[in-house]
Amino acid sequence: MKDTKNRPLEPNPLILTGLIVYFAFVLACRTGRLESHPPLNRHQPYNYVGQKGMVVAAHPLAAEAGLTTLKKGGNAVDAAVATAFALNAAEPFASGIGGGGFMVIYLAKKKILTAIDFRERAPAEAHPKMFIQNGKTNETWRLTHGLAVAVPGALAGWALALRKYGTKSLSEVIQSGIRIAEEGFTVSKTFSKINKDEYEKLIHMAGESCCYLNQGFPYEPGDTFRNPELAGTFRLLASGGIEEFYQGLLAEKIVEAVKEHGGIITLEDLASYEPQENTPLKGVYKDFTIYSPGLPASGGLHIIQLLNILENWPVKEWKHNSPEYIHHLSEAFRFIFADRAHYLGDPDSVTVPVNSLISKDYGQQIRSRINPKHALKTYPYGEFDERDNAQESTTHLCVLDNEGNIVSLTQTINHFFGSGIIPEKTGFLLNNEMDDFSRAPASPNAPDSKKRPLSSQGPLIVFRGDRPYLALGSPGGTRIFTSLFQIIINSIEYGMNLDEAIEAPRFFSYSVLGKAGDIALEARIPESVVDSLKRLGHTVEVREAYDKYFGGAQGIMILWDKHLIHGGADSRRDGHGAGY
Repeated sequence: MKDTKNRPLEPNPLILTGLIVYFAFVLACRTGRLESHPPLNRHQPYNYVGQKGMVVAAHPLAAEAGLTTLKKGGNAVDAAVATAFALNAAEPFASGIGGGGFMVIYLAKKKILTAIDFRERAPAEAHPKMFIQNGKTNETWRLTHGLAVAVPGALAGWALALRKYGTKSLSEVIQSGIRIAEEGFTVSKTFSKINKDEYEKLIHMAGESCCYLNQGFPYEPGDTFRNPELAGTFRLLASGGIEEFYQGLLAEKIVEAVKEHGGIITLEDLASYEPQENTPLKGVYKDFTIYSPGLPASGGLHIIQLLNILENWPVKEWKHNSPEYIHHLSEAFRFIFADRAHYLGDPDSVTVPVNSLISKDYGQQIRSRINPKHALKTYPYGEFDERDNAQESTTHLCVLDNEGNIVSLTQTINHFFGSGIIPEKTGFLLNNEMDDFSRAPASPNAPDSKKRPLSSQGPLIVFRGDRPYLALGSPGGTRIFTSLFQIIINSIEYGMNLDEAIEAPRFFSYSVLGKAGDIALEARIPESVVDSLKRLGHTVEVREAYDKYFGGAQGIMILWDKHLIHGGADSRRDGHGAGY
């Protein structure tokens, strides 16, 4: 593939002329703007269209920040980091510099894919029984306590990506975040509801003067939210670099805040943090190739497993979200969760049979166990020859630039508003990522010194043949990989456009100790399907339509034959795209 083919974004008026679907695009070009601003929480298919570049994120201001960076000559990595900073200001309850995550990067000219792991890390003093009190797990210590806080990795990961693959400085890409934090924005229904849901946490951990409360009360839709303390933190980073966070004034404030709430993070923990760059995990489904960060990000691994199981099923014959489709996939989900609980953890600390888990043969084994007529009673984990071992509130953003470079980035502070701990006058939240470790001290995902907790995150870049086709990711805890899997199948097998694939109703199931959990599904799935699933032996939980429980995916699809880019942004959150 020639380098010029990595530029699918040059105008082609012959294709555009006379097509109503592209008429809005032509009008937008005449006005110099292509980005659109539909009402938040829209619940109708809405495609964002571009030819030169596209940014999708969980808030309009963040998408605009990334687009501005592209228009000023930045590449996809520059725009992704600018968007990440902007999300800290505009969607602070889901991510930020007090958290961590993963990204996968495609460099078009060199045809290189790489992944950066900036997952949070346990403090050096962590150990497998650190959350056990009087023989039982203390849930408070895992969620709203200094012990819940893992060493943040976001800034280190963003800085590594900028240094190796970007063209802008940290000081340049942080400016939109500063402006959003200082000038503020109108609070959406999503922000307000999450603020109210987490009100007790914020009051308990940060008090009435908390910068995420409005004079001690939750923000209402339509209020203006500003965070001048975060703007000040960003200015300090712009002038002093990330060293301020890992070794300087901010590091001291982090340690002080964590210890004040009973935690064990030290200055040495912060100073010694380093992100990792790795080769992405690779899977193949028909003529599509999927790339995603490897462990401790488990999303990509599980998606590859699920695609292997699905590959020879008559998916199109079953119809979308039919009883047969939901039954078979829910059974597959349960086998995946059995493997997850038994094998997965930080690969630097435990041995994981990755090659065996993602093999086509193992997918066939699971497929052969599934009974098309009834739910199973048990879901055992796979067992492999040792020789095979040679080898929740989160947010996602995607960027494509005019050179064809792509970034797919997922980041988190774990639960909404994280631990609720805010270092003094800094305006940013610290994660409660230690809760992602297992409660069982013998688990491969048990907490331990400097260990990274297992994550469900799975930012993806999907190729069709030798060309990038789709960048995709989502928040949603353990629903991340099941949701992304469904979106991929919606597009590949059911021919949906990107926004339709993202907005379509979702479902989820799991297993615990080999026993089936409920099938959770959105209320938009017909009652007749629910009744059929019950007759197949499933217990069903019907949740709200467009429920945030199922994540908030963002994606970019490249339509090579039409010389267009489509952005899809999930209305389950305040998703938005901006292209030009």
